[in-house]
Amino acid sequence: MNHFEMELTQRQAQGYRRATKKEKGEILGQYCRLTGVTRNLASKRFRKVIRDIKPRVLKTASKKKTGRKPKYMSFHKAIICKVWELSGEICGERLHPVLREYVSELEKSDELKYYGKRYIEETKTVSERTLKRIITEFPKVSKRRRKGNATIYKAIPINAHFGRNADKPGYVEIDYVEHNGGNSRGGFANTGCYVDVNLGWLARAAALGKSKDSVGLIHDRVGERVYHKIHEYHPDNAKPILKLLLERKLDGRKKHYAISRSRPYHKEDNGHVEQKNGDKVRKLVGYHRYDREEQVTLLNQLYEVEDLLSNFFVPSQKLIEKVIDDKGRVISRKHDKAQTAFTRLMKSPGVNERVKKKVAKIHKGLNLIELRKQADRLQKQLLATVM
Repeated sequence: MNHFEMELTQRQAQGYRRATKKEKGEILGQYCRLTGVTRNLASKRFRKVIRDIKPRVLKTASKKKTGRKPKYMSFHKAIICKVWELSGEICGERLHPVLREYVSELEKSDELKYYGKRYIEETKTVSERTLKRIITEFPKVSKRRRKGNATIYKAIPINAHFGRNADKPGYVEIDYVEHNGGNSRGGFANTGCYVDVNLGWLARAAALGKSKDSVGLIHDRVGERVYHKIHEYHPDNAKPILKLLLERKLDGRKKHYAISRSRPYHKEDNGHVEQKNGDKVRKLVGYHRYDREEQVTLLNQLYEVEDLLSNFFVPSQKLIEKVIDDKGRVISRKHDKAQTAFTRLMKSPGVNERVKKKVAKIHKGLNLIELRKQADRLQKQLLATVM
């Protein structure tokens, strides 16, 4: 488009914009004769120019609202808001039966002295439907608090790299497995699984429920089968175990140790114990519901035997290195030589000789064949209680 056509298009588009249908046809015909373009192209040029024209902002007369005039004004809503807050921000269905009583109480306490008598009396007659509609206009402020005692989370730091303590014994990861059979109602057994990151030393115990007392029973039973000194415990964010560990740490009669926790919803922070849940708990006792004392007794008897087998006779390998390609994918893993937790403990310079002698004495008195037979018998007895 040359300069003449551009100028002509700008001028003609102004008239085309405001013209009637008949006039638009005449303007298009005149434009086509002068420029030699088709009517279709001419209308496209006009529409493009019209789109680029900034509309003039004119004050338009406000439309008069139709419908019934509102009966309840801001004064009524302000009184209802006071009543709603006084009730603890309950819903309209629950608030309406006591609305008149609450307004009267506010009036007696001079909380409504700046509101006219007419507004107060009219507020008392608000219908339930209107009350519910007005309440929905109020801003909702969430008053939910963190479940449990939030100060525990402030007192115990997060350690997302606890596994890096694998160069010395005494750093234990903790996790709990529920035996609810897919139904979380009522009480059921929980298994506490403790794993030393460096040695691979495993200890398990069970109790009914997951209260602080139940967790205490599990912790004490596990402590009887962990012979070396514990420097730090690392559970997830379950409050019962955190509270138990914190209380015992602050008790001067107990041994001193550190406590850290994993990040919420990050199972990889407790990877050493999480991988044991399937192999050392679920594979052993299944996914059944255990909710009776006799079942918990069998669980503990089975764990006691299985811990001896796992720690003294079953070798395991530790990951030493991951080989990653240029895209960040793991293409291979390197592990150390398979050893039992007992062998690692005996070789570790971080375990004192007194503990080594005690553990060696226990190992000397064990019979692998008898332990395996005993574990199989207890496992069959346990599974028979749910069949």
